[in-house]
Amino acid sequence: MRELVVEAAASDTISQIAKPSGRNLSEERKRRAAWFNGLSADERANVEYVVADAARITAFGLFCVLDGSRVIENGPNRGHLELRYISAKSEILLASSTADMPVLPLHELI
Repeated sequence: MRELVVEAAASDTISQIAKPSGRNLSEERKRRAAWFNGLSADERANVEYVVADAARITAFGLFCVLDGSRVIENGPNRGHLELRYISAKSEILLASSTADMPVLPLHELI
């Protein structure tokens, strides 16, 4: 998850800031690219750190919801979320928001 989600999100975001893709780029995206590409190496490293940290915090929050550490509804009759990997031959529970979750909480992996 760290490599495929968090690190990829940070890397893709920096790539899009530095060299935005698309045919009809907005003036805002062009200005942002010019600003970012004009930064010193230290300033750019700071922006890259903030983007990476935001990606990590976002994934952590999502995993907390999947794990049940952050609830999406209150009350005794609330539902729960599950994340499963399903292949032709097996099904693996990766995360669950039930109180008796039988797997390691995903947010602990970030």
